[in-house]
Amino acid sequence: MARIIIADDDPITVEAVRQLLEARGHIVGALENGTRVREVLEAKQPDLLILDCSMPGKSGIVALREVRGSMLCRQIPVLMLTALRSRSDEQTGYVAGADDYLIKPFNPDKLIFRVDELLRKGSRIPDLPTSSYG
Repeated sequence: MARIIIADDDPITVEAVRQLLEARGHIVGALENGTRVREVLEAKQPDLLILDCSMPGKSGIVALREVRGSMLCRQIPVLMLTALRSRSDEQTGYVAGADDYLIKPFNPDKLIFRVDELLRKGSRIPDLPTSSYG
């Protein structure tokens, strides 16, 4: 079970993602825009952030840059889930600090796979050696 925050202004997307992830045993909280993303992540310390690029108030890209600049939440994995589909948009997401990028409309199985991969990678203890060989 992981604690996941989704920030997206589309209630249909939020509900679809919430249902998929809660069916897998995760706890999902939602924000309707990017304005409080960093503040909520710092307070709640979730295991994953799912973030839309285009939101009112503060874009997901700006919110992501703030998250990556925060000592308290910079290590939280971030999946950009957005309708922005150009290669340039995707590069912008990765440069801002996204760990993965998925385009809407999304395949539910692909979303679950990507979330599972990010959670698996995010649960590693960062300073342990990857091999027992010198």
